[in-house]
Amino acid sequence: MEINISELVRPEIREIEIYQGEKYTKKCKIDLSGNESPYDLPIDLKNKITEKIMGNSLNNYPTLYSKELRKCISDYLNMNISYEQIIVGNGSDDVLGMLFSTFIKKGEVVLAAAPTFSMYRFFTKVAGGTYEHFSLRDSEFNYRSIKKMIDKLNPKIIILCSPNNPTGQILKTKTLLNILDTYSGILVIDEAYAEFAGSSFLKYINEYSNLVVTKTFSKAFGLAGIRLGYLVGSKELIQQVAKVLIPYNMNSITTLIGKLILKERELIKRRVDKIISEREKMFAILSEYKNWTVFPSSTNFIYIEGKEVKKFKNMLNNRGVKIRSFDHIPPAVRITIGKPEQNKKVEQTFREFKKGGSND
Repeated sequence: MEINISELVRPEIREIEIYQGEKYTKKCKIDLSGNESPYDLPIDLKNKITEKIMGNSLNNYPTLYSKELRKCISDYLNMNISYEQIIVGNGSDDVLGMLFSTFIKKGEVVLAAAPTFSMYRFFTKVAGGTYEHFSLRDSEFNYRSIKKMIDKLNPKIIILCSPNNPTGQILKTKTLLNILDTYSGILVIDEAYAEFAGSSFLKYINEYSNLVVTKTFSKAFGLAGIRLGYLVGSKELIQQVAKVLIPYNMNSITTLIGKLILKERELIKRRVDKIISEREKMFAILSEYKNWTVFPSSTNFIYIEGKEVKKFKNMLNNRGVKIRSFDHIPPAVRITIGKPEQNKKVEQTFREFKKGGSND
């Protein structure tokens, strides 16, 4: 008997397109498309990790609910946040998925900004919710405009990325606090890039029971390969989200590496400072061209809008440099800050582009 599998699939899932990432057909020599840290762990720290792994019994399940890792995160944050206010997962995507599974039912609204991280729409669709958005342009990102949308749409969750991906700006604290003072749903602040901004909304986590902050080890910590992120909220909220948490969701090796890197504050700070320094140089260089808009950034990437970005992207691609592109109006690109020699390649290509000296 021949079965049409698609007819058995939930309607919401049938509509979802599989995530593909940046389309790229050239030979990639430098990948500046994923907002990863350009710095791998030092060899001495990798050796320490290897030794720890050798001493682990991999035939046993990891600790249930990763209590020790959560305690280490609590100590690292040093903000009067207990481990009972933290859930860990396979990247911040995973904990966001848990949050949506806990609170969103069919037809309920999730409100986000635009442009922003594409996975917010994905989580909404998987949960059967309705995704709505407002513009991050200054004229619309203010409390009065957002309050009108809240009153009209009655969103169950508002999710905002600060600093925002892909535009790079920090969202206004006053606007966010005004929302929290009047909003009865869940406000999620995705802080994947907060270390590069030197600020965090975690300071308000104990003042608002409906505030959630998510963090990741993939960016400033340089550990995208181990997939580790966490969610912080009130104890009451965490107790509810924990109900959808799969037991033993974190493997022993990721947990081990996470605990070790949290002890390396100085290493992380030095690397963040290097990336910020390179970001400021890159911003100044790319801002020399007046026929596009380079957005001020508080992250580890630069975002550019304008008709000319497609030509610049093609030139970079032809030189083996992969960046992220967006089919917005106007079109846009996002360039991750790499090591100095990688950034130099972007600068050299930009100089050629600015002169108009290439037929790429």
